[in-house]
Amino acid sequence: MELNKMLIQAIEQSYEGFLLTDLDGRIFYANDAVEKISGEPLASIVNHTIKNMLDGGLLKESTSRILNKNPLTIYQKISNGKDVFITSKPVYDDDGEIICYVANYRNLTSLNHMYEEHLAYTSLNYLELERLRDNITQTEGLISHSPSMESVKQMIEKIAKTDATVLIQGESGTGKEVVAKNIHTLSDRKKSAYIQINCGAIPENLIESELFGYEKGAFTGANTSKAGLLEIANNGTVLLDEIGEMPLHLQVKLLRAIQTNEITRVGGTSKKQLNVRYIAATNKDLKQLVKEGKFREDLYYRLNVVQIAVPPLRERKEDVALLFQHFLKKFNRKYNKELQISAGALKLLKEYAWPGNVRQLENIVEQLVILAENTLIHEKNLPLEISKRPVKPNNTESKSLKEAVEEAEKAVIERALVENPSIRKAAKALGVSHATLLRKIERYKI
Repeated sequence: MELNKMLIQAIEQSYEGFLLTDLDGRIFYANDAVEKISGEPLASIVNHTIKNMLDGGLLKESTSRILNKNPLTIYQKISNGKDVFITSKPVYDDDGEIICYVANYRNLTSLNHMYEEHLAYTSLNYLELERLRDNITQTEGLISHSPSMESVKQMIEKIAKTDATVLIQGESGTGKEVVAKNIHTLSDRKKSAYIQINCGAIPENLIESELFGYEKGAFTGANTSKAGLLEIANNGTVLLDEIGEMPLHLQVKLLRAIQTNEITRVGGTSKKQLNVRYIAATNKDLKQLVKEGKFREDLYYRLNVVQIAVPPLRERKEDVALLFQHFLKKFNRKYNKELQISAGALKLLKEYAWPGNVRQLENIVEQLVILAENTLIHEKNLPLEISKRPVKPNNTESKSLKEAVEEAEKAVIERALVENPSIRKAAKALGVSHATLLRKIERYKI
């Protein structure tokens, strides 16, 4: 393509307006962007002077004057109310004589709006930076300003630099994993591995080899040697999540590993020296499990050097609005939306008991963002259990016992799915098998 033709096409398709005027100020060329910015057809602009356009009412006012050899900035107000910003300069021939003037034509109203947004963004960033500077705590992901969570943050900062074993206790969904990750992030081990091991998710017949590794030939299928998770975490931090689910017969071996920082692979004879910091987390009462003979007392006291209790969300109502806005921003960005919440809906959220804690709140925010039809979340958009709206019956006839039981069962299952991070966990909480719960989910079309 010829260069001249390419330049003409580029100018024609530009978002910025371009004008060419003769020595008398008559416009003899304007691109499509001028029409879009002004809202007037090019026929009303081309072959006209600024005086013609003022007389014809296209322009309300203009600072335009006869141009000289220096670049000139011109301000105009168009009849549609837009402010236009024009920068013009002369074009010279080879002899240094002016042959025409070229002008850039911009929407000043749009530019002002963008500038105001920039100022607001800069101001917000500055204020946020000042807030962070004033905030002593360095914890990440723990969104709160409640006294109980501030105590947790202070505890994290006190113990992070040590190698003390930590036991984190709290209900499911309170953020125990976030607390553990903060301890690692603020520690001197932050550049080393952080391994999270869910003691309840690994099958009992595999957990020993997963934790401690195995040597070649240790069991059928062990064709090569493999390092365990504790070995992989050497010089780093291990989170033993759901430690209460650890099989009793493995607790002795785990206790020895924590006490000596040594492990022996399954099928091996040599010991491997480790340098690992251990953190355990549980939503169970380990003391009660010790009394019931389901958890070793010596392991309990070995883990419980420092204890952090993460409060449930119902005991930190001050954080509900803060957490909601945090998750709303996260999912607005994820799903490319710009939702806000009404004061009435936020009030209902603060009054709710949150049995599933922060995890339940996060799930509900994502649900609201996905299903939203408007830009504002109202009380009616909240789940029934939060908005406390009565469920309207499908008909006025009395339900049979079977229908009433099925309706109640469906409600219990739906609540369990909200309060637990997986179907398997929900099945365990309900006291049914994973397969049974899957069948019921399909049956009730949940």
